[in-house]
Amino acid sequence: MAFLFISFAVAMAAGTFIENEYNTDTARIWIYNAWWFEAMMLLFVVNFIGNIKKYDLLKKEKWATFILHASFLFIITGAFITRYISFEGMMPIREGATENEFYSDKTYVTIFVDGKYNGEMKRRVFEKPLLFSPVTDNHFSIKEDPNGVQYLKLVESSEGSRHEHYLKEGEVQNIHNLLFAFNKPTNGAININNAGGAYTINMPFEGDYMRMSDQLKGTVLKDSLQPLMMRSLY
Repeated sequence: MAFLFISFAVAMAAGTFIENEYNTDTARIWIYNAWWFEAMMLLFVVNFIGNIKKYDLLKKEKWATFILHASFLFIITGAFITRYISFEGMMPIREGATENEFYSDKTYVTIFVDGKYNGEMKRRVFEKPLLFSPVTDNHFSIKEDPNGVQYLKLVESSEGSRHEHYLKEGEVQNIHNLLFAFNKPTNGAININNAGGAYTINMPFEGDYMRMSDQLKGTVLKDSLQPLMMRSLY
Protein backbone atom coordinates (compact mmCIF):
# COMPACT_ATOMS: atom_id res chain seq x y z
CA MET A 1 0.00 0.00 0.00
CA ALA A 2 2.85 2.38 0.85
CA PHE A 3 4.48 1.59 -2.49
CA LEU A 4 1.24 2.50 -4.27
CA PHE A 5 1.04 5.89 -2.53
CA ILE A 6 4.69 6.67 -3.37
CA SER A 7 4.21 5.61 -7.00
CA PHE A 8 1.06 7.70 -7.25
CA ALA A 9 2.82 10.76 -5.86
CA VAL A 10 5.73 10.34 -8.28
CA ALA A 11 3.31 9.92 -11.24
CA MET A 12 1.34 13.03 -10.28
CA ALA A 13 4.52 15.06 -9.88
CA ALA A 14 5.78 13.85 -13.26
CA GLY A 15 2.45 14.76 -14.83
CA THR A 16 2.69 18.29 -13.42
CA PHE A 17 6.20 18.81 -14.81
CA ILE A 18 5.27 17.32 -18.22
CA GLU A 19 2.19 19.56 -18.47
CA ASN A 20 4.31 22.60 -17.61
CA GLU A 21 7.07 21.65 -20.05
CA TYR A 22 4.84 20.62 -22.99
CA ASN A 23 1.04 20.73 -22.70
CA THR A 24 -1.94 19.04 -21.06
CA ASP A 25 -2.42 16.53 -23.87
CA THR A 26 1.15 15.27 -23.48
CA ALA A 27 0.58 14.74 -19.75
CA ARG A 28 -2.59 12.83 -20.52
CA ILE A 29 -0.88 10.65 -23.12
CA TRP A 30 2.10 9.78 -20.93
CA ILE A 31 0.49 9.77 -17.48
CA TYR A 32 -3.20 10.33 -16.82
CA ASN A 33 -4.65 8.27 -19.69
CA ALA A 34 -1.96 5.59 -19.63
CA TRP A 35 -3.02 2.02 -18.91
CA TRP A 36 -0.57 1.67 -16.01
CA PHE A 37 -2.03 4.76 -14.29
CA GLU A 38 -5.52 3.27 -14.57
CA ALA A 39 -4.16 -0.04 -13.24
CA MET A 40 -2.74 1.85 -10.28
CA MET A 41 -6.19 3.28 -9.51
CA LEU A 42 -7.69 -0.21 -9.73
CA LEU A 43 -5.08 -1.53 -7.28
CA PHE A 44 -6.00 1.27 -4.89
CA VAL A 45 -9.63 0.18 -5.01
CA VAL A 46 -8.72 -3.46 -4.41
CA ASN A 47 -6.48 -2.54 -1.46
CA PHE A 48 -8.99 -0.20 0.18
CA ILE A 49 -11.79 -2.74 -0.08
CA GLY A 50 -9.43 -5.45 1.13
CA ASN A 51 -8.42 -3.38 4.16
CA ILE A 52 -12.05 -2.71 5.07
CA LYS A 53 -12.70 -6.43 5.11
CA LYS A 54 -9.37 -7.49 6.61
CA TYR A 55 -9.47 -5.09 9.55
CA ASP A 56 -13.26 -5.22 9.97
CA LEU A 57 -13.54 -1.46 9.64
CA LEU A 58 -17.34 -1.54 9.64
CA LYS A 59 -17.30 -1.82 13.42
CA LYS A 60 -18.49 1.28 15.26
CA GLU A 61 -15.20 1.84 17.04
CA LYS A 62 -13.33 1.83 13.71
CA TRP A 63 -15.61 4.22 11.83
CA ALA A 64 -12.96 6.95 11.64
CA THR A 65 -10.62 4.64 9.74
CA PHE A 66 -13.52 3.34 7.63
CA ILE A 67 -14.52 6.89 6.64
CA LEU A 68 -10.92 7.55 5.54
CA HIS A 69 -10.94 4.45 3.32
CA ALA A 70 -14.43 5.21 2.01
CA SER A 71 -13.33 8.75 1.13
CA PHE A 72 -10.54 7.44 -1.08
CA LEU A 73 -13.00 5.06 -2.76
CA PHE A 74 -15.39 7.95 -3.46
CA ILE A 75 -12.54 10.03 -4.89
CA ILE A 76 -11.45 7.21 -7.21
CA THR A 77 -15.08 6.60 -8.21
CA GLY A 78 -15.40 10.28 -9.09
CA ALA A 79 -12.22 10.07 -11.14
CA PHE A 80 -13.65 7.04 -12.96
CA ILE A 81 -16.85 8.94 -13.80
CA THR A 82 -14.82 11.93 -15.02
CA ARG A 83 -12.58 9.71 -17.15
CA TYR A 84 -15.15 7.43 -18.78
CA ILE A 85 -18.63 8.95 -18.46
CA SER A 86 -18.51 12.73 -18.16
CA PHE A 87 -16.86 15.16 -20.56
CA GLU A 88 -14.94 18.39 -20.33
CA GLY A 89 -15.07 21.51 -22.41
CA MET A 90 -15.74 25.22 -22.55
CA MET A 91 -18.87 27.38 -22.76
CA PRO A 92 -18.05 31.02 -23.56
CA ILE A 93 -20.82 33.30 -22.24
CA ARG A 94 -20.68 37.04 -22.84
CA GLU A 95 -21.99 39.36 -20.20
CA GLY A 96 -25.75 39.72 -20.49
CA ALA A 97 -26.02 36.90 -23.05
CA THR A 98 -27.27 33.33 -22.96
CA GLU A 99 -25.68 30.32 -24.64
CA ASN A 100 -26.75 26.76 -25.36
CA GLU A 101 -23.57 25.48 -27.03
CA PHE A 102 -20.79 23.62 -25.29
CA TYR A 103 -17.39 23.08 -26.91
CA SER A 104 -15.87 19.74 -26.01
CA ASP A 105 -12.14 19.58 -25.36
CA LYS A 106 -11.86 16.25 -27.18
CA THR A 107 -10.15 16.12 -30.55
CA TYR A 108 -11.25 13.69 -33.23
CA VAL A 109 -10.00 12.23 -36.46
CA THR A 110 -13.04 12.21 -38.73
CA ILE A 111 -13.25 10.12 -41.90
CA PHE A 112 -16.03 10.48 -44.47
CA VAL A 113 -16.72 7.46 -46.66
CA ASP A 114 -18.91 8.19 -49.68
CA GLY A 115 -20.43 5.53 -51.91
CA LYS A 116 -23.54 4.00 -53.35
CA TYR A 117 -25.75 1.85 -51.15
CA ASN A 118 -28.84 0.22 -52.68
CA GLY A 119 -28.49 2.54 -55.65
CA GLU A 120 -28.35 5.75 -53.59
CA MET A 121 -25.40 7.91 -52.62
CA LYS A 122 -24.67 7.56 -48.91
CA ARG A 123 -22.05 8.87 -46.54
CA ARG A 124 -20.71 6.99 -43.54
CA VAL A 125 -18.79 8.90 -40.89
CA PHE A 126 -16.09 7.38 -38.72
CA GLU A 127 -14.88 9.34 -35.71
CA LYS A 128 -12.07 8.39 -33.39
CA PRO A 129 -11.15 10.51 -30.34
CA LEU A 130 -7.38 11.03 -30.24
CA LEU A 131 -4.78 13.06 -28.41
CA PHE A 132 -1.78 14.44 -30.28
CA SER A 133 1.47 15.85 -28.97
CA PRO A 134 4.63 17.24 -30.60
CA VAL A 135 6.76 14.78 -28.58
CA THR A 136 4.81 11.55 -29.21
CA ASP A 137 4.61 9.40 -32.34
CA ASN A 138 0.87 10.19 -32.79
CA HIS A 139 0.29 6.81 -34.40
CA PHE A 140 -3.28 5.61 -34.81
CA SER A 141 -5.12 3.03 -36.87
CA ILE A 142 -8.71 2.38 -37.85
CA LYS A 143 -9.88 -1.14 -38.55
CA GLU A 144 -11.04 -1.88 -42.06
CA ASP A 145 -13.37 -4.64 -43.10
CA PRO A 146 -11.17 -7.32 -44.73
CA ASN A 147 -14.15 -8.23 -46.89
CA GLY A 148 -14.71 -4.66 -48.02
CA VAL A 149 -14.76 -3.56 -51.66
CA GLN A 150 -12.44 -0.91 -53.05
CA TYR A 151 -13.83 1.99 -55.06
CA LEU A 152 -12.19 4.71 -57.09
CA LYS A 153 -13.87 8.12 -57.11
CA LEU A 154 -13.93 9.91 -60.48
CA VAL A 155 -15.14 13.46 -61.03
CA GLU A 156 -16.05 14.68 -64.54
CA SER A 157 -17.84 17.63 -66.15
CA SER A 158 -18.33 16.48 -69.71
CA GLU A 159 -21.86 17.95 -69.85
CA GLY A 160 -20.93 21.28 -68.28
CA SER A 161 -21.69 20.32 -64.69
CA ARG A 162 -19.85 18.33 -62.05
CA HIS A 163 -20.65 14.65 -61.68
CA GLU A 164 -19.15 12.14 -59.28
CA HIS A 165 -18.78 8.47 -60.18
CA TYR A 166 -17.63 5.54 -58.08
CA LEU A 167 -15.75 2.89 -60.02
CA LYS A 168 -15.95 -0.47 -58.28
CA GLU A 169 -12.96 -2.79 -58.29
CA GLY A 170 -13.34 -5.58 -60.83
CA GLU A 171 -15.99 -3.77 -62.87
CA VAL A 172 -16.21 -1.81 -66.12
CA GLN A 173 -18.36 1.33 -66.20
CA ASN A 174 -19.59 3.33 -69.16
CA ILE A 175 -19.32 7.05 -68.34
CA HIS A 176 -20.57 9.25 -71.19
CA ASN A 177 -19.54 6.69 -73.83
CA LEU A 178 -16.11 6.16 -72.30
CA LEU A 179 -15.32 2.81 -70.72
CA PHE A 180 -13.48 2.85 -67.39
CA ALA A 181 -12.15 -0.35 -65.84
CA PHE A 182 -10.72 -0.71 -62.35
CA ASN A 183 -8.50 -3.76 -61.77
CA LYS A 184 -10.15 -5.49 -64.73
CA PRO A 185 -8.04 -5.22 -67.91
CA THR A 186 -10.43 -4.46 -70.78
CA ASN A 187 -9.63 -3.72 -74.42
CA GLY A 188 -10.73 -0.26 -75.52
CA ALA A 189 -11.25 0.97 -71.93
CA ILE A 190 -9.33 3.41 -69.77
CA ASN A 191 -7.74 0.82 -67.50
CA ILE A 192 -6.87 1.83 -63.96
CA ASN A 193 -5.08 -0.72 -61.82
CA ASN A 194 -3.94 -0.92 -58.22
CA ALA A 195 -1.23 -3.41 -57.37
CA GLY A 196 0.12 -3.19 -53.83
CA GLY A 197 -0.89 0.45 -53.46
CA ALA A 198 0.70 1.54 -56.77
CA TYR A 199 -1.95 2.97 -59.11
CA THR A 200 -1.39 2.89 -62.88
CA ILE A 201 -3.37 4.01 -65.92
CA ASN A 202 -3.44 2.63 -69.48
CA MET A 203 -5.45 4.58 -72.06
CA PRO A 204 -6.42 3.62 -75.63
CA PHE A 205 -5.64 7.16 -76.80
CA GLU A 206 -3.22 9.97 -76.06
CA GLY A 207 -3.96 12.77 -73.61
CA ASP A 208 -2.64 15.27 -71.11
CA TYR A 209 -2.94 15.69 -67.38
CA MET A 210 -2.36 18.43 -64.82
CA ARG A 211 -1.88 17.76 -61.13
CA MET A 212 -4.01 20.26 -59.21
CA SER A 213 -1.78 20.65 -56.14
CA ASP A 214 1.32 21.98 -57.94
CA GLN A 215 0.11 22.48 -61.56
CA LEU A 216 2.50 19.76 -62.79
CA LYS A 217 1.69 18.89 -66.41
CA GLY A 218 2.39 15.74 -68.33
CA THR A 219 1.44 13.60 -71.30
CA VAL A 220 -0.40 10.30 -71.34
CA LEU A 221 0.82 7.96 -74.09
CA LYS A 222 -1.50 5.64 -75.99
CA ASP A 223 -1.46 1.99 -74.86
CA SER A 224 1.29 2.73 -72.34
CA LEU A 225 1.26 1.78 -68.65
CA GLN A 226 1.95 4.93 -66.63
CA PRO A 227 1.57 6.00 -62.98
CA LEU A 228 -1.89 7.40 -62.19
CA MET A 229 -1.74 10.93 -60.84
CA MET A 230 -4.31 11.29 -58.08
CA ARG A 231 -6.30 14.54 -57.75
CA SER A 232 -5.32 15.46 -61.29
CA LEU A 233 -7.21 16.76 -64.31
CA TYR A 234 -7.01 14.35 -67.27
